[in-house]
Amino acid sequence: MRLWKLQEMEKLSQSKIGRFYRWWLRELSTVLTPRPSGSRTWGLILQRTSEGLEVLSGSAPDALGILKSRSGPDEILALQQRVGRSGAANLKSVVLRLSADDVVERTIQIPNAASDLIEPVLQNQMERIVPWPPETTRYGYRIVGPNAHMPDQIDVYFVATTKKIVASALRSSETLGVTPKSVEYVPAAAEGQGIELASLEPDPAVKMQGNIQTALAILLAVGVVASACGLYYWWNERSQQNEVEAEIATTQARIAELRGLNQQSAVLKEKREQLIKRRLERPAIMTLLEVLSRTLPDSAYLTELEIEGREARMIGKSDDPTALITELEKTPQFEDVRFSAPTTREAGESRGTFSIVAHAQDGSSLEKRP
Repeated sequence: MRLWKLQEMEKLSQSKIGRFYRWWLRELSTVLTPRPSGSRTWGLILQRTSEGLEVLSGSAPDALGILKSRSGPDEILALQQRVGRSGAANLKSVVLRLSADDVVERTIQIPNAASDLIEPVLQNQMERIVPWPPETTRYGYRIVGPNAHMPDQIDVYFVATTKKIVASALRSSETLGVTPKSVEYVPAAAEGQGIELASLEPDPAVKMQGNIQTALAILLAVGVVASACGLYYWWNERSQQNEVEAEIATTQARIAELRGLNQQSAVLKEKREQLIKRRLERPAIMTLLEVLSRTLPDSAYLTELEIEGREARMIGKSDDPTALITELEKTPQFEDVRFSAPTTREAGESRGTFSIVAHAQDGSSLEKRP
């Protein structure tokens, strides 16, 4: 049993070390990789419009032409020739810009304290922001500044689209024989400053990571050789003190065993306290049922109610399942209310089947709330 625990602890330690090493290598590469200063100048701009893919030269505002969905081979060839004569594609600086119909725009508020963790916060709220699965999302953002009504919040302008739309736009650019380096969206009030949704260029930080790993490997090899030499001389000295070391080892083993017993006792005590605390913090089921009976409208009812820890899962039927989210969020007994599965409505039924999960408050404070 003790050997199994030691093996599990060793695996956990190795996993943590691996995650820390990857994070450290990524952050160091980002710091050491030079970044271009100022806004980027594009040689060729491919703008998605309702008519098709409009081709613009970055050095002049005039359009070179529009690639429509029904453009014939002759029209495509003529447009390719105009692009080639303009010399814009030779700059190897092509950007693909999506239209307002291709994206979802939001301005959301994030606490000032989380300003350094904007991406994790956005990914955590992605299901609330976009109406499609998060794994099919391409997004970008820009910090607007402090919120005018909430000083402890900052406004973040968020833009998102789907990978399917990006792929469709890239296929259109391939028809012209050009390869964009970036996919972005330019808001109406951004004065040409786009928000990148997808980068199609190799990340220079990845190359820097390879260089750093090579340097570390060389240093490791030198360290191994130096350690081997040091180990040889240490072993010669060690062999002269075997008897003393044996007594010290025996004493240390006894001390380690006593420490192990003390640690096991501390762990058991901590687990016992956690179990007691978890029992006290468990939501009061009767109180939750009472809250649900007051909150749910007459047009809605539950068929299943599961409570696991502090997560409550509610399954039932309602004429307006979306309104239930708002009603439950108004109660102080539930937080982080969201759908756990799509709402379905069987043929011939006026009520849709919903599945909602929420974070219930702990039992120590639930009874005190109205």
